[in-house]
Amino acid sequence: MTSAEESATSRKRAPWTQRVKAKLFEDDEEEMERLQPHISQRLTRKSEIWGYLLFGFGYFGWANSTSSIFQPLLIQGLALGASKLSSDHSIPCPKDSTEKCVVPFGWIWVDPTSYALLINVVGVVCSIFVSLGTSAWADHGRHAKKLMLLFCFLLASLTCFMFVGALRADLWWISGLLMVLGLVANACCMVYFEAHIPILARHHPKTVRALVEYGETSREYLLAKTEMAVFFSGHASQVGYLGGFVLTLIAAVILLTVSASVLTLGYCMVLATGFVLVFAVAYWRLSYQREFPPFPPGTIVPLFGYQRIVKTIRQARTLKTMFFYLACWFFLGDGLSAATSMAILIAQSQLNASNDSLIIAALIQYVTAGAGITFWIYVQNNRGVKPKTVVVANAFLFGLIPLYCLLGLIESSPIGLKSVTELYVLALFFGFFIGAIYSSNRVVFSQLIPLGHENELYALFEMASTTSSWMGPLICAAIIERASARHTWIFLATQFFIPGIMLCFLNMEKGIQEARDFYDREHQGENAALEKNGDGGSMEQVDSVKDFVMKAEGKEVV
Repeated sequence: MTSAEESATSRKRAPWTQRVKAKLFEDDEEEMERLQPHISQRLTRKSEIWGYLLFGFGYFGWANSTSSIFQPLLIQGLALGASKLSSDHSIPCPKDSTEKCVVPFGWIWVDPTSYALLINVVGVVCSIFVSLGTSAWADHGRHAKKLMLLFCFLLASLTCFMFVGALRADLWWISGLLMVLGLVANACCMVYFEAHIPILARHHPKTVRALVEYGETSREYLLAKTEMAVFFSGHASQVGYLGGFVLTLIAAVILLTVSASVLTLGYCMVLATGFVLVFAVAYWRLSYQREFPPFPPGTIVPLFGYQRIVKTIRQARTLKTMFFYLACWFFLGDGLSAATSMAILIAQSQLNASNDSLIIAALIQYVTAGAGITFWIYVQNNRGVKPKTVVVANAFLFGLIPLYCLLGLIESSPIGLKSVTELYVLALFFGFFIGAIYSSNRVVFSQLIPLGHENELYALFEMASTTSSWMGPLICAAIIERASARHTWIFLATQFFIPGIMLCFLNMEKGIQEARDFYDREHQGENAALEKNGDGGSMEQVDSVKDFVMKAEGKEVV
């Protein structure tokens, strides 16, 4: 009997508690030693996976509760409290006023609902500019972990101080400013977190085992890498919705026992800060920072991210499938973000739904989102359904929700999001679809990324989503000003059916091959540049790059 067989036999004879502990927390060191020589980077260990999932629990918990519910409610509540009559901007708007109430946004006056949407627009535009400039930094050296934790700390700090606007009526605008800055930090943190997916999947023992046994171009290797990407993306979403459920439940208890005022919402922001920081510390202790190639010689670091993004976009013709997919995600991401915002704002402004009702709807969404992700992971891993198929199916199914809400335009219709009960039912379906869409979209995109461009291209992925996230609310705000909030569902329905049809024509095999060819061409170009040393950099800098390239090829560095 071999040592591996003896080890397996001893594990089977161990008590069940010990077996569970070994399965969840302990690595198979013998297999690790066998597989490690075949790759240049460290294999993904279980402690690293736990750090990744715990960060997802805290960070996505914050995003699913605070960012999606409490921040919009706080901003709209503060704007409503500071609103003036549209006929006379010097007169405060009474609560029972039949006249339109407006608040200043720059040099224009808008209603409180539009104000909340426009704050989101400004934040998204700023976050695009910053995240594109900083994302590529994490693809070089040993900076990814520090950068993600830095932006997570900034995000938590800015969220904490949003309650200031609720303390004094004349400072209501500060919360809007802090929300804009928080959206910037959130966008950067999201990019770094999502870039973990292809890296952890590529270095997981199961993927490396398939690489060793079948080769890089084999179907088995591709399936193993896809399965692990589904695992990391899906479970990150699952624990994120669980975190959102826990955080929202705690906030709900506070709102019910204290009061449902904007000040209490501000204190919930402080609670969310502590929540996300606790799990960020867990990630810091458990995660591992891999080493990536150093910055090219002569790099101007503040401009490097923009230069590299421009260079990649110029080569769009060599990554046609990936950019086609980004175009699809542009529309789909718009529909998801705008539909979420509009459902909350319509429920609050037209159904007069209380904060308690909105929190109950959110809790329903979190539960069904977790169930939906579990179902679609099972379908993908056990029924052979591809991630792209999951995205297409959920896009069409999600598109039925705006069509249903359009029935509310018929005055005699008793349905069409006209009651709080309908809000709960829609939250059930909303959650079941939205979790699977986000999770599967990340998996599809991870397969189209060339090696070494994870953070840079996930910034483009988020840009495609967040760019549309300001266009959607902006269009919705214009529709609200011209017609009504319910007319926005006409626009939102197109944001699901158009990308769903486009995705039917996405050729994944072609896209994966394009990513490989892109890396090969870039790798050959780097080797040629290193040999010529024609970039004016020092020989020490060039040698450091050459050493990294040799390590990646499995060669010994002398």
